[in-house]
Amino acid sequence: MNISEIPPFFSLLSFEIQNFKGIKEVSVKGLPENTRWIFLTGENGFGKTSVLQAIAAGLYGSKDPNGNQLIPTGAKISTSMRNVFFISDGVHDHSKSTINHFSIKRDRKFTPNEIFNIGLSNKMTLGPFTIPTYGSSRLQISARTTKEDIEKQSSPTYSLFNTDAVLLDIEQLLKDTKAYRPADFEQIVAIFKELLPNLANIEIDASQKNIQVKYYEKDDEGNLVNEGVTFTQLAAGYRNIIAMVGDMIYRLSTASDETKLSELQAMVIIDEIELHLHPKYQKLFVQKLTKLFPKIQFIASTHSPIPLLGAPPETVILHVTRTEERGIEVEKLDIDFSVLTPNAILTSPIFGFQELIPESKPDSTMVRSEQTYQEVLFNEQLDKQIDEYLTEENKQELLNLLKK
Repeated sequence: MNISEIPPFFSLLSFEIQNFKGIKEVSVKGLPENTRWIFLTGENGFGKTSVLQAIAAGLYGSKDPNGNQLIPTGAKISTSMRNVFFISDGVHDHSKSTINHFSIKRDRKFTPNEIFNIGLSNKMTLGPFTIPTYGSSRLQISARTTKEDIEKQSSPTYSLFNTDAVLLDIEQLLKDTKAYRPADFEQIVAIFKELLPNLANIEIDASQKNIQVKYYEKDDEGNLVNEGVTFTQLAAGYRNIIAMVGDMIYRLSTASDETKLSELQAMVIIDEIELHLHPKYQKLFVQKLTKLFPKIQFIASTHSPIPLLGAPPETVILHVTRTEERGIEVEKLDIDFSVLTPNAILTSPIFGFQELIPESKPDSTMVRSEQTYQEVLFNEQLDKQIDEYLTEENKQELLNLLKK
């Protein structure tokens, strides 16, 4: 294997956690190097958020870039991850390429195994290494995001550890890029339009004293349904996606000299990825993030099987459980969910659902077992036609045929 064949994004290989927020001792090893998504599943209060926080703390070290303490006294967290880097030949020094590359000098030859085994540790410094993390509160964006203020903003881990997070203001970036870097503005708008199929366009309205970003929505047939609304007037699901992905774009593009947003390289941690999203968007969101940001590894928790329907084959499921005796535990599940329906995923160990029959079902009515609602409608129409056909004469004719 040569260097060009190494997947061009960071990936978590393993982690060990001790004495951290209900976690007595957890060890997960052997995560594939090409993993695109890591999903954490488990019941409410079982520790998914604690595991995500521990992973973030392990990747950043004892303190985040703003100096906030992440790992309390007595806790121990270690992570192993593979990262992409250039090897300098002494002539073409790539040490100043995007901050997510780790550069070493080629003073000897490296075998492929040695390259893969060179990882990150908490003692190594890679400059402004950024891993955006997002907790369950992510609907608010800040207006204080000039380049000079970036250092004063909440740290990239704040949202995951706190409930009063204010994300970086993507609207300020939209205004700046529209005025000074139109090509970047078009890139950002194109990303949001792909993430939100009913978003017709984003425009900058400079007709008023205060320049505003306006969002134009459309119906499924392409017809505009409004004349442009502000961010706060959008539905919560839209604000969730725009605020979070906008913050991610802002942080990663500011820290990198990469001009193509599709080339951004990082790891991104998201708690409750399905938050505020319709089931159709839960699948689409994961699917689109994978396509739009092919060099980013996403680590997310979820209570829904729907995001898994949009996940690529290179996905790992970690199931989180909790007992009084053993505390929070994490198990890597080897289940091929790509061949399962949502019902099968729910009743598998991924979610552990025991009973899927609605409580409202009358005792005398059979449960429909069709896979889609279209099949239900088809079978109901078929039953109706059969009932209309089966006159007493036809019933007798069928019985005679059966006897023969």
